[in-house]
Amino acid sequence: MAFSTSSIAAIKGDTGATGSQGPQGDTGPAGSVNTTTDYTWTGSNRATPVSDADGSFDLDAGQNFTCTPSAAVTLTFTSGGSALSSTQSGQSGFILLDNASAAKAHTSASTTFHDEDFLTTIGGTGKYLISYLCDGTNVYCSTTKVLT
Repeated sequence: MAFSTSSIAAIKGDTGATGSQGPQGDTGPAGSVNTTTDYTWTGSNRATPVSDADGSFDLDAGQNFTCTPSAAVTLTFTSGGSALSSTQSGQSGFILLDNASAAKAHTSASTTFHDEDFLTTIGGTGKYLISYLCDGTNVYCSTTKVLT
């Protein structure tokens, strides 16, 4: 389904609906978007990975993460520092783990991995790409072998 402007009341800013300043100028009212409608994005949508060193990934802070631990860490996924909730259900992303010091990792109870050797795999020196998917209660992870 293509993007529809039928739910937008007004657009402010340089590319407004009725000229360079929009229908009511630079400070016109914010429009509304129907969040229950599927939209097609025509531009790229991405965010800078969130840097982390302690192995605790706040899913409210971002979708993709980089982690360079200097000591043993417990891989944990949270929502604003608290337990996961339904708002994270369906969130997925990547963690680039740069384990230069071969820090050992442990897991929290709500983290599930693709195989029993996961922690052994990422415990060696090198870089690993961990993918994850959250169902609102648990986070399911898989990893590559060493990349460097």
